[in-house]
Amino acid sequence: MIFLDTNTLVRFFTNDDKIKVAKVKSLLENEKVIYVSDVVFPEIEYVLSNFYNTSRDSIITAFQFIASLQNIKLPKYMKIAIAFYEKTKLDMADCIIAAESLKGRLASFDEKLLKTPGVKGYW
Repeated sequence: MIFLDTNTLVRFFTNDDKIKVAKVKSLLENEKVIYVSDVVFPEIEYVLSNFYNTSRDSIITAFQFIASLQNIKLPKYMKIAIAFYEKTKLDMADCIIAAESLKGRLASFDEKLLKTPGVKGYW
């Protein structure tokens, strides 16, 4: 199984190194199983927004692209986290926390996070 690192996907989305982009494109098209860890998503958000001034809408498109590929394997809650990212103003790290917390209760003082649909607060 192949695991993708953040910088691989950043190169692909920014298209700033044609050779690396071609390598990533080939990998995405030819590998049968590719795993993307949940931690890659907040890192992509951080790098694209802070170093490339990428809009939130473009970051959403990037996340949707990753999740749409049949050969990409994500943690089960990541599609929910991406949906939260689309529908809220939360950063991706908080969206992941919210998505994972749906199977229990979330002990948090973050009011925005606790207002995420389906999230049940502990207190």
